[in-house]
Amino acid sequence: MKEIKKKLNSRVVFSAIFVLLSLYFLVIKSELYESKTTLMVRDLSSSPSTSSLGLSILGVGSSSQLQDSMVVQEYLMSLDMLLLLDKEFKLAKHYKSDALDFIERLSKDATLEEILKFYQKRLLINYDEISGLLHLSYAHTDPKIAKEILESMVSNVERELNEFNRRKAIKQLNFIEIEYDKNKKKMAESSKILEEYQNEHLLLDPENKATSSSAIIANLEATLTQKRIEYKTKSTYLNSDNYEIVQLKTEISEIARSLADAKKGLTGSSEGRLNKILFEYERLKMQVEFDIEVYKNTLIQLETTKLDVLKEAKTLSVVSKPNLPDGYTYPNKPKVFVTLLIIMSLMYGIFSMLGAIIRDHKE
Repeated sequence: MKEIKKKLNSRVVFSAIFVLLSLYFLVIKSELYESKTTLMVRDLSSSPSTSSLGLSILGVGSSSQLQDSMVVQEYLMSLDMLLLLDKEFKLAKHYKSDALDFIERLSKDATLEEILKFYQKRLLINYDEISGLLHLSYAHTDPKIAKEILESMVSNVERELNEFNRRKAIKQLNFIEIEYDKNKKKMAESSKILEEYQNEHLLLDPENKATSSSAIIANLEATLTQKRIEYKTKSTYLNSDNYEIVQLKTEISEIARSLADAKKGLTGSSEGRLNKILFEYERLKMQVEFDIEVYKNTLIQLETTKLDVLKEAKTLSVVSKPNLPDGYTYPNKPKVFVTLLIIMSLMYGIFSMLGAIIRDHKE
């Protein structure tokens, strides 16, 4: 009789628990309407690169798209987004109101952190790496407000995404402007140094003078060789004091001296030798050309970055607009009822089996 009474008591307890839980989930628990939308972050400023095309072939979105999607996801889950939505939809007040059941609703003195956690629980975000799509859903007791909240999220996050990229571009612009000023000054300084060097040596282009000097030296060497041949030929049949022989000796001596002076001016050991001047000129000229190229590249970057600051490079493409739910999503009452029934039956079975084992040991 005692055992039958215990079994009846345990059945009553488990039945009572089952009834209470069923009553809560099927009758009392707030019904939530879930609005859904699908987004894709697109970069309008760049065309797909080779690496991005390779990732697309493999079924993976580009790294830039992944990064932008993660930024969007973090911003949607952030306190900043909650505060924006709270101003428009009074979410904190709603989370503490009678619109939610007594178990789920927040207390009147709930902290901002608790409100944020509750908001994040209602917001579901899923990024599909294969398609690059961002799936959002938000649950609310009012289907119309759930839809409006998602629409507001899309509007705010697109503005913030472009603002984020604009702030990044402004920082880059400030850096490039500093580099632009530095490179402009360097170009002006190197050009001035080259100009002063040309004025100091009274040369517009030492290369032309070096070419001219080389031609003169070659001409003098040819003339000297010709005169020496002529001198040797005539000295075989003329006396050494003959006028022609003396004249040839004088000419050979003058040409040899002029040739030595020309070579000394071109490649000698003096400070003003032409090859040293030419080498220094080429070095200064190369420095000027290098500074001009750096300046041109910086100028191009400066103008490009200025455009990046002004334009909206990122956009959110709404693949599917936020829908207006025509029925509640949570709780799934048939599923909850069946789940509770199975769980309570299993628990009752385990409890009964443990009781039987204990009784067997006592006997």
